[in-house]
Amino acid sequence: MSDTGLLRAFFTNPKIGAAASAMLVLLAVWVLDGNERQLNTQKQRVEVIEKLSVLQAKLGSGITSTISAARVLAISFATHPDISQDEFTRLAAEASTSNSSIRNVGLIRGTKVDYVYPSKGNERVVGVDYRDLPEQWPIYQRMMQEKAIQVAGPLTLIQGGTGLVVRIPVYRQDKPDEQHHVKDGHSGPFLGSIGMVVDYENLLADAGLPQLQQQINVAIRRHDAKNGHGDVFLGDPASFSPDAIRQHITQEISLPGSSWEMAAEPVGGWQTASRGSRAIEVLGGILSLVVATLSYQWLLRNRLREENERKLIDSEALLRLRNDALSATSQGVIITGTDGRITYANQAASYLAGLPPHYLLGINLADLYGDKVGAFLREDARLQAKTLQQEISREAPDGRVIWLELSVNLVKDGHGKFSQYVCVLREITSKKLAEQELKIAAMAFETQEGIMITDTSSVIVRVNRAFTAITGYEAEEAIGKPVSLLRSGRHDLAFYQQMWQSIAEHRYWSGEVWNRRKNGEVYPERLVISAVTAADCSICNYVGSFTDITEYKISEEKIHQLAFFDPLTDLPNRRLLIDRLGRALASTSRHKRHGAILMIDLDNFKTLNDTRGHNVGDQLLIEIGHRLKACVRTEDTVSRTGGDEFVVVLEELHQELSQAAAQAEGVAEKIRHVLNQPIALDNINYESSGSIGISLFSEEPTGIDELLRRADMAMYQAKALGRNGLRFFDPSMQAALETRTALETDLRHAIVAGEFVLHYQLQVSALGDPIGAEVLLRWNHPTRGLVSPLEFIPLAEETGLILPIGLWVLETACLQIKKWEKIADKAGLQLAVNVSAKQFRQPSFVEDVKDILKRSGANPVLLKPELTESVVLDEVDTVIEKMHALKQTGVCFSLDDFGTGYSSLSYLQRLPLNQLKIDRSFVHNLPQDKNNATIVRTIINLGESLGLNVIAEGVETLEQRDFLLRSGCQAYQGYFFCKPISIAAFEELLDA
Repeated sequence: MSDTGLLRAFFTNPKIGAAASAMLVLLAVWVLDGNERQLNTQKQRVEVIEKLSVLQAKLGSGITSTISAARVLAISFATHPDISQDEFTRLAAEASTSNSSIRNVGLIRGTKVDYVYPSKGNERVVGVDYRDLPEQWPIYQRMMQEKAIQVAGPLTLIQGGTGLVVRIPVYRQDKPDEQHHVKDGHSGPFLGSIGMVVDYENLLADAGLPQLQQQINVAIRRHDAKNGHGDVFLGDPASFSPDAIRQHITQEISLPGSSWEMAAEPVGGWQTASRGSRAIEVLGGILSLVVATLSYQWLLRNRLREENERKLIDSEALLRLRNDALSATSQGVIITGTDGRITYANQAASYLAGLPPHYLLGINLADLYGDKVGAFLREDARLQAKTLQQEISREAPDGRVIWLELSVNLVKDGHGKFSQYVCVLREITSKKLAEQELKIAAMAFETQEGIMITDTSSVIVRVNRAFTAITGYEAEEAIGKPVSLLRSGRHDLAFYQQMWQSIAEHRYWSGEVWNRRKNGEVYPERLVISAVTAADCSICNYVGSFTDITEYKISEEKIHQLAFFDPLTDLPNRRLLIDRLGRALASTSRHKRHGAILMIDLDNFKTLNDTRGHNVGDQLLIEIGHRLKACVRTEDTVSRTGGDEFVVVLEELHQELSQAAAQAEGVAEKIRHVLNQPIALDNINYESSGSIGISLFSEEPTGIDELLRRADMAMYQAKALGRNGLRFFDPSMQAALETRTALETDLRHAIVAGEFVLHYQLQVSALGDPIGAEVLLRWNHPTRGLVSPLEFIPLAEETGLILPIGLWVLETACLQIKKWEKIADKAGLQLAVNVSAKQFRQPSFVEDVKDILKRSGANPVLLKPELTESVVLDEVDTVIEKMHALKQTGVCFSLDDFGTGYSSLSYLQRLPLNQLKIDRSFVHNLPQDKNNATIVRTIINLGESLGLNVIAEGVETLEQRDFLLRSGCQAYQGYFFCKPISIAAFEELLDA
C-alpha cells in the first residue's frame, strides 16, 4: 500500500482511526514522560554540581588563606634566620587571628621543631625531630627534596587529634625578585620550614559540610598523582569505584604536594522512572515503530511533537553549557544572554561576588564588573568569538580585599548559534598576596643600607643598589672580588682578628670601620656582619649591611668641639679642664708626686678691647693660646676658662715640694717671658703681659674648686702688686681673705637695708618691638656707690647669701609684672631673671617660686628664669623634674650663655626649655669672624630643630643685628638697643 493509501485509510476507516488515535496518545505520553525525567535528572545534577562547587571553593579558600599566612612567616624567617621567639610569637599570633582553623604554628630549623605557637599544651612538641617520626618523616623529606610548598593530611598529630599540615620550606634567597621559599632556581642552603596545622574537622565545618550533607552525600579522597592511589578520609570508599564514579559528580581540589578528589550524589540517589513509566516506555517504543512507519509525514507536522523537541534541545543545550562550565572550574559560574543580563549564577559565584543569588539575576554583567566588560559585550558579533580576562577586586565584610579573575566567553547553543555568555569567577587573592610578598622581599634587599653577601672565603657574591651608591662600585665590578677591595688601611691586623673571632663565636659583629670608596676617598661606616648557617649549622655565607656615617661623624666632632673646647682658641674649656684636673689629682695621689695650677690673666686686656675692638682682642687671645701651648709638655693642659683668663695644669712634678715649686716657677717664668714678646695685631706690635698665680697640689684631699680658688687668689695678688708678675698661694694671702670677710659683712647688711636695685636691659624682636627685658642686680653701697656684680655676686655664691638675694630679685620682678598688667603697652612684656646654681639646687626652690607668683599675682607666662649650663647639667634628672614642675604653672625657661660651657645635645633634648641665649662672646665680632659666624648659625639652626626660640645678647652694632636677622635669629639684647637702666628710665624709654 502506498503512503497515500495509508493516509486515506487513516482518515476514512473508523477502526483504523481509533487504533491509530490510541497509539498516538500512548506515544505522546511516552515522549512527554521521557522528556520530563531527562530534564529532572539534569536539574538534579546541576544542583549537585553547584553545591559541590561551593564546598570545593570554600575548602580551597580555607587552605589557600593558611598558605598565604604561612608565606608571610616564611619570608620573615628567610630574611632573619635568627628570628627570636618573641618576634615569631607576634607574627604567628597575627596569622592565627586571621584564620580560625589554624590550631598552631611551628618554626622548624633544619628538621627540628624550634618554636610552636600557641605554646600552651605544645611544650612537648618543641625539640622534636622529624627524622624520629616514621609517619611524617617521608612526607617532610619529600618537601625538602622537591623544594615546594606541601599540604599533607589529614594526619594524626603529635599533639593529638586530626589535622592538615601546611609546610613551606625556607631557603636562602638567591635573586632579589624571588621569594625565599620558592623552588624555582634555588641553590641556597635549606634553613628549615614553617608549619601550620589546620583543624580538619573545623575546616569542613567552616565550609558548611554538616549542613550540605543533609542534601547530598559527599566522599573525599586524598589523591596521589604519582602512583594513582590515595586514602579515603570522608564518606564511603565505594563511592570512588569505576561504576560509582560514572554515576557521581566528581570535583578536584589541587593542593601543593597533593590533591583532593570529591564525589557526590543526592541524598536518596538519582531520580529514576517508575514501573508504569517503564512499561509505557516499552510499549511506546513498539507503537512508535508502527506509527512511524504508517504516519511519518503526519508526525513531522504534529505541532506538539515539534514544540516538545525544541524545548528539549534548548534545555539540553543550557545544561550542556552549565555542565561544561562547571566541569572546567570549581569557582563561580555566571551565564548571561547576548544582551549581557544574568540568567544564571551558581552559589560559588554569589559567594565570590558578595551578593545574594536572587540579586544577581537580571543584572547586566557590565554593571557588576565595569566598562571593560561592557565594551566586550558590545563588540561586533564577528569579533565575539574571543575571550575576555580581567582581574577585579572587592572589599569583604571583614575589611579584607578579595581579588578575582573573571573570564568571559561567548558560546554556542545546541543549534550552533552564539546565544550565551559563560563567565567564570576564580579567586586569586593568594596569588596577589604572593606577588606582593615577592615585591616586599625584593624591597627588603633594596633598602637605603648597603648590603653585600660573601661566601666563606670573603668573596663578594651579591650587592644591592645602595652598595653601589655608597662605595661607587657597580655590581659587576664588586662581584667576584674579595672584601679587601674596600679596606682603607686604617685598621691593623689585630682589629680584623678580633672581628672574625666575634663572628666565629657569636655569628654576629657590629661596629664602626673605615673603608675606601672607588674614587679613593676614605669614609666611616656603621657595619653589621651576620653569618648565614646551613642545616648542619656550618657557615655558608656572610651578610654585611652598612651605612655611611660621614655626616654623623662631622656632627659628632662639632658637638664634641662645642662641648669641650673654646671655639675661639680651640683650647680645652672649663668642663674639660675640670675633667683633666680630676685625673691629675688622682694621678698625683697614686704616684706620690706634686702638680701645679697656673692661673693666668692678661694685663690691660679690657683697654685693648675698648680701643682696638673685639676682633683685635680675639687675635691676641688666639696668639696667647699658641704661645702657652709651646711652653708646656704634651701631657700638660692649657685651657681658656673665659674672657682673658687661661689656666695651665702641670702634672707629674717632683716628689719634693721645694723642687716641684721650682719646676712650676720655671714654667711660669717661661710663660711670663713669652707673654712679654711683641705680638703683631692689626698692623701694630702689641706688647702684652700677664699676671700669674700658682697653686701647688699633692696627695692632700683638696677639692678642685678650692685649688682653683687658691690659684685665682694668687693671680689677683700678682695683679695687685703691679701686674706682669707671678705669685704662689701662701698664708700671707689671708689678708686678702679679711677684705673679703668685710665685704661679706656689708653684703649681709645690704640685704636688710634694702640697698639692692634692679636695672632693666631691653629685649626686642626682629621688627624692633619691645618683647621684654633682662633684670640685672645692682648694689648701691652707701659709701662705695654702685658695686660691680662681678665683685659681690661670686662672694654671695660662696657664702650662700645669693639665696635671699635671689628670692628678692624674683619677687621684685613678679611685682613689676603685676604692676604692668593693666598698662596696655607693657602688659605683655616678659622679664628674664638670672637664677644661680646654688639657688636652683635648693629643695624648696619650686615651692618658693610658686609662693612668690601666688603672693604677687603675676602671670607666670611672663616670668622667664635664665639658667646657665653649669646649673642644668649637674644632677640632670633633678633639674628636669624641677623645670617640669614650674613649666606646668606656665613659667618659661631660657638657657643663658649657650655655647660657652659644655652643652650636651642629649641633655638639651630632655630639658623643657623655651629659649637658647647666644653668648655675647660669639656676637661682638660678627660678622667678620668666620668661626663665630659658623657657631652662631649652628646655634640658631639647633634651636630651630629643637623647637626653641633663640635670642642673642651683646648686640652692639647694626651690622651685628643684620647678620643675626639674616641667619634666622628673631630676638636681640644689647647696647645697640638699650643699656641696663633703672626702672624709671626703662619705663620712660618704653613710653617714648
